[in-house]
Amino acid sequence: MKLRDITGAITDGNLPAVRQAFSLLVGPEASQIEAQSPGFRVVALNRVCGALAADAEVMPEATAAALELPTGSTYVAGAAKARRDSARLARRLMALS
Repeated sequence: MKLRDITGAITDGNLPAVRQAFSLLVGPEASQIEAQSPGFRVVALNRVCGALAADAEVMPEATAAALELPTGSTYVAGAAKARRDSARLARRLMALS
């Protein structure tokens, strides 16, 4: 997934694509997000969290686990947790090449 895909999904309100980007960014597959620099992944995560701040859909089990949330947690809870853990997530995203 490319950053422009994430931006387009947010702009178009394409929640399935935004959810997929969120799962990639918070999980071990973050390197699948193509970015010119790791800092852009951090920006993308912040934007995706904003887009999902009111999304009551249940996250996949693996996404919840990556955020250390219980199975059945919503994207609302996931976005809030990602924001609380932003420093840790940013360090991990910045470490990706």
